[in-house]
Amino acid sequence: MPTIRGVRYRLSNALHAAAKKLFMPPGGGSIRDIGQGQIGSQSKRALIVYVLHVIPYYVAGKLDSAPMLNEHSMYWETVEMVRQLNERGYIVDFYDVHCPEAIAWERYEVAFVQSDRLAECPATAKVKKVFYCTENYWAFQNLAEMTRLRDFHRRTGIWVRPERQTRISFSDEYADYITSFGTPFQRELYHPRPERHQLNISVAQQPEHVVKDIAAARASFVWLGSGGAILKGLDLAVEAFAGLPEATLYIAGNIEREERLWQWLKPQLARYPNLRYLGWVDVTSPAFAKVANGSIGQVYPSASEGGAGAVVQLLHFGLIPIVTQTAAACSAHLGFEIDSQEPEIIIADIQRHVRTLLALHDADLRQRSDAAREFAVQNHTRPAYAASFGALLDRMEL
Repeated sequence: MPTIRGVRYRLSNALHAAAKKLFMPPGGGSIRDIGQGQIGSQSKRALIVYVLHVIPYYVAGKLDSAPMLNEHSMYWETVEMVRQLNERGYIVDFYDVHCPEAIAWERYEVAFVQSDRLAECPATAKVKKVFYCTENYWAFQNLAEMTRLRDFHRRTGIWVRPERQTRISFSDEYADYITSFGTPFQRELYHPRPERHQLNISVAQQPEHVVKDIAAARASFVWLGSGGAILKGLDLAVEAFAGLPEATLYIAGNIEREERLWQWLKPQLARYPNLRYLGWVDVTSPAFAKVANGSIGQVYPSASEGGAGAVVQLLHFGLIPIVTQTAAACSAHLGFEIDSQEPEIIIADIQRHVRTLLALHDADLRQRSDAAREFAVQNHTRPAYAASFGALLDRMEL
């Protein structure tokens, strides 16, 4: 019999798919002339190639009804990009990353491209080119995931399907600017020529601040992740906490969708009572806030990220990070960063860092937790993203 959680998840997916199809604009995945009615047809033009999903709602004046708006920070951020460009007098043409339509590059003063399409731009086109980078370099990420899958097979005898193989892109080789959400580790993987600009990734929703009961929370930790749980280090976190009976790990993510991994995880949950499976969670819900506010730390040993949005979301709940260097989390200095990519070392380091936190006095834990939350408030909100994107436009003299 299907579980209530499973039925809800499938219903949610079906509704989202229907909404996306209903609001998909004509023209094969693009919306042209955004802002033209307000600023005039003779105004300068900007191109954005990114995720189109909520832009139809924005253009229709119904942004708040977009069903996926608060599911990922990128959806609101796409709207803010359009809004700021319009505000500066640019008509915007927005192409979805999967849109096959030809681009008339000569029309544009500036292009923000998240896909490989900067490689198509003729050298004669006088357009300022931005590679809008949201992940690690494609070759690094794809190899990182396959390496983690191989290592998981060596430890368990189970092969798991790759979930996060990313598309090939050489846009960094053609860009004038490259943006990033992550750390120098991420930026160094790209072509050295483009000027670098740091953006502040936002969160889907900033939670209400709740004073943490440190004594009650001190032994609880959270792993939060989306698809590709092995890339994101869930198996390593689970193996680490299997040897930490004095601490609890809450697992927030729809692991049942990854069937072969779930076949391995389910017996682990039965064997180790300190592993608590939450399944898919709405990070804006009171139920998840209760778990997050009742925990002290987060564990995210990812092999490849472009800014670690899950880490950022949990910072707002005051969760001290235990992350890998390859998670490219700007907040790593607030907790612990693991340099190695060797599974045995990562597992041992997670255990060591958790025990370090468990040994701290309540006052020290509160100070660290408050610092994590304050960092998030200062650097990872919608206003913080808006300011960092505006700074990019200023830098480009747009």
